[in-house]
Amino acid sequence: MAAKTKTTKKTTKATKVKKVKDPNAPKRPLSAYMFFAKDQRAAILKKNPSFGVTDVAKALGAQWAKTTDKSKYEKEAAKDKARYEAAMAKYKK
Repeated sequence: MAAKTKTTKKTTKATKVKKVKDPNAPKRPLSAYMFFAKDQRAAILKKNPSFGVTDVAKALGAQWAKTTDKSKYEKEAAKDKARYEAAMAKYKK
């Protein structure tokens, strides 16, 4: 008698093809939070030199949530968004 063999089909997960970025494309605009983080990161590190990247990010997030006057950073973000839109219009032509 012949032995029965079982064939199995192995499935592999499809890999997503990464879209190639154009190095000449304008940089995306920063959000109000990113302007805030850029502004406050040095002060947090000065107060807490032992903080790592995640600790700094947590402190920045908590500080951003407590901040009531975000208008300064929102104006900077709006200005940066306008810069980006103008640069993209020029880039697409």
